[in-house]
Amino acid sequence: MDHIQGQPHALDQLAAQLASGRVHHAQIFHGPPGVGKFTTALAFARVLLCHTPEQSLAGQVMACGGCPSCRLLPSTPGNDEDGAPATDASGGHPDLHIVNKELARYSDDRQIRDRKLTSIPVDVLRTALIEPAYRGAQLNHGKVFVVDEAELLNPAGQNALLKTLEEPPTHEIAAVAPGSGAGGTFIILVTAHEDRLLPTIRSRCQRTAFVPLPDEVLDRFLQEYAAQLEPVERSWLVGFAQGSLGRARLVLDYGLTEWARVVLAQLEQLARGRAVPTLGADMAERINGFAEAWVKNHDNASKEAANKQAAGLMFSLVAVHARQEIDRLAATCDPAGPDAAEATLTPWLDVIAALGVAESRLGSNVNLGLVCDGLASQIALALRRPAVRP
Repeated sequence: MDHIQGQPHALDQLAAQLASGRVHHAQIFHGPPGVGKFTTALAFARVLLCHTPEQSLAGQVMACGGCPSCRLLPSTPGNDEDGAPATDASGGHPDLHIVNKELARYSDDRQIRDRKLTSIPVDVLRTALIEPAYRGAQLNHGKVFVVDEAELLNPAGQNALLKTLEEPPTHEIAAVAPGSGAGGTFIILVTAHEDRLLPTIRSRCQRTAFVPLPDEVLDRFLQEYAAQLEPVERSWLVGFAQGSLGRARLVLDYGLTEWARVVLAQLEQLARGRAVPTLGADMAERINGFAEAWVKNHDNASKEAANKQAAGLMFSLVAVHARQEIDRLAATCDPAGPDAAEATLTPWLDVIAALGVAESRLGSNVNLGLVCDGLASQIALALRRPAVRP
């Protein structure tokens, strides 16, 4: 797992489990999107599935690289959690099972196949995890199930999974030690919203927290893959990414710097008291364009799910800008005049509140165009307040 960047505490916790020779059968990897949770899950699975794990000179347990399992799995998984469907991340390994919403496209039930892929159906969970968890390992060793976006399991699905967590196929703590050759059945829930998992699920899992990546990790990535960016664009991207390498990749792959140039310029016009009648339509157009490109680039992807992903990026674009404006204005406010300070900051605080309303409407399946138009109207009303700029 030495290729994982910016997560020393998470890696130390996992290394300690491996070094003890006893790894809990149920794990939760939680933290912001795009910081390496899924990549780490694959790397951890490689060690768990290794038939003859070894110990490095530093005392860390690592995969041997030569057993039948290791030969099937790449040593450095290329799939990070940039939102791409992870169905093929197992590399064809028969005992590494990736469970995600895209598996619904392979269901025998046409109604499940035709769903919008905004959740992980219970039937998919049963077919892809619960039932095979109790079967023998194909390589006669162990099995690992990685549930990506585990927060998309609805309460019925989580309750169905609970029995497997309470009564695991093997013993609750499986041995993983150098030379042991012992296997087990492990379930790793990867989530950016741990709060959406039931308390009963969380209480039965070993939890590992992942944090936003340091700016220097993003800077190194941009130096290697985006050297053509202007300094102002690079600075904006690092701020917008908020420690997420996955989000930085999305910016580069889908041209979101153009979003910043257009939408943020319109916000600045509104803040200066000028009308911008096209803001809602411009946001909706870019969200829709991202979703169409996403579906084209990813097999079995859902347009509805891609729309929500793109809307989340657009809302984050506005939110990050609003927070930066609040910080900038707060630094110029007279501490002796709290009323004036509140009047100065309130418009941008209202913009953030409007984003919350827009997210709620989108979650209720309100038409995307109407959501964007409503958000643009609320932003315009908020920024009409006086004294937005000192």
